Amino acid sequence: MMKTIPKLLLVVSLCVNIMFIYNYVKQYNRPTSVRRILVFPTSTNNSETRPVKATFSERQNKDQFTFQGARSLIVGAYSEALQVKEFARKYFSKDLDLTTKSALEEDYSRNYLPFKDLTRKIEALVDAIYSQSQDNLTILGNLVQKRIQKLQNPSDCKTAKKLICKFPRCGLGCQFHHIGKCLLVALGTNRVMLVDNKNVHCKGIEKVFLPLSKTCSSEDMSMKVVEWLGESQLKYEDIAVVSLDAGSAEYETYFKAFTIPRSLQERIEVLHDDPNLWWIGQIMRYLFRPSRWITDKVQQIRKKINLVHPYVSIHVRRTDKHFLEAKRVGIDKYMEHVIDWFDNRLRSAGSSSTRNIYVASDDLAHVIPDARRKYPNYKFLYQPNDKKSLKDMRQGFFGRDTEEELVSLVCDLVILSQSDYFVGTYSSNVGRLVTELMHSASDATFRSRSVDQGMYYHQGFPIIYRAIESHLGGNGELSFSAGEKIFLQPLLAGSLQYKGFGTKVTGQYGSFPMHKVEQLLTTVPYVAITDI
Repeated sequence: MMKTIPKLLLVVSLCVNIMFIYNYVKQYNRPTSVRRILVFPTSTNNSETRPVKATFSERQNKDQFTFQGARSLIVGAYSEALQVKEFARKYFSKDLDLTTKSALEEDYSRNYLPFKDLTRKIEALVDAIYSQSQDNLTILGNLVQKRIQKLQNPSDCKTAKKLICKFPRCGLGCQFHHIGKCLLVALGTNRVMLVDNKNVHCKGIEKVFLPLSKTCSSEDMSMKVVEWLGESQLKYEDIAVVSLDAGSAEYETYFKAFTIPRSLQERIEVLHDDPNLWWIGQIMRYLFRPSRWITDKVQQIRKKINLVHPYVSIHVRRTDKHFLEAKRVGIDKYMEHVIDWFDNRLRSAGSSSTRNIYVASDDLAHVIPDARRKYPNYKFLYQPNDKKSLKDMRQGFFGRDTEEELVSLVCDLVILSQSDYFVGTYSSNVGRLVTELMHSASDATFRSRSVDQGMYYHQGFPIIYRAIESHLGGNGELSFSAGEKIFLQPLLAGSLQYKGFGTKVTGQYGSFPMHKVEQLLTTVPYVAITDI
């Protein structure tokens, strides 16, 4: 009986949250013409850290912030519900004797299954909230894309200040993330970003993607180039051309991943639950613009394999990633999240749709037969290859060895990012790139899962959380008081919808429940974005 108490306490806590949301919205019914007025402190620093959720002036009428307050509570309740679900999943996966396991399963069916219906209803509320924000999110994203286009295509390339991007040899996803570092600095310093063609290792990339600039080229450079070391090292305002080695750890900059433009904070944090990922998503959205013939090829693939919405996508990285950088993850771990998603979505919609799963992998020859054998009620689809049978489809996933391999990988990335739900590994650049692209178009906070570690960006700004209530840890968990800061360690964290893994300034480390912390945003003045 004592073993079920933590689970029941979490359920009770969740139900209290739902009752509070109901009373909150009922008491302060939001009018259709509401104006939400946000109040922020001012600062002259280049970098400042603020709570993700804006504080609302208490002097304003309560109905002005009802929607945002209710949104925060509903999303928080859903995050807590997912934590309860994960708690139950892990608890029942333990090795237990048959008598104990039978008793627990009976208790599970009696107490937990009704809770799943409640979770499904909260999920519908979250969807409704995100849907209401979608139009404004799209408008803001398009404004950012137009500004990047303007910066990258000056009317007079000779007089425009430039940043030449250099990066080490690596796979396609890795190259995109390195170039993303350069574009962030270019936007922060108002420079055209150009890529040194000697650093591009993917064959045929100029045909697969739209050019970064139509009016400038790194091949036209004849001026002196100064190496970028950081804002504190040199005054770069009067230097026409700088070069940045994105693979080096020696350069310094305020303009890096997990910082957002100060001028956009007030708007994006009321539209998206992870402003950091939205901003990185905008960077990747500009870089990842396939040519028209690639988008046509994607449509042909979808038609050929009869891939229609709703569908889930999974990216299974094996071969080099398995041996060099990450642990092997079996198909069962991916399917835990896939099954949950289909059970919730199709049941709530009253639909008997085919459970389509699109699989991208460097080891399709083993992944597809294994998945079909274990999960016969699901339809596993993949990109066909007219030159190879399934048993021969085992290749590197770098996307750089041949033009055919590059095209195949890009088509996979498009299909993965357009799915209704994605499960992958964040140890892989491909998994992170897909998630970033999903966030560029909508709030994909609850539409993407990692089966190995948390989201991160190489050489990005530290992700910092602040406790909003105290927590007494145990079994590897951190204990903390309200107001304490926790520095995320994403390489050691699992899916951040459930628990994070971090350290305190005292040096203590461990996991922590996500619903008891709030993320702190770091804002910096990106010069090219200031007047949007």
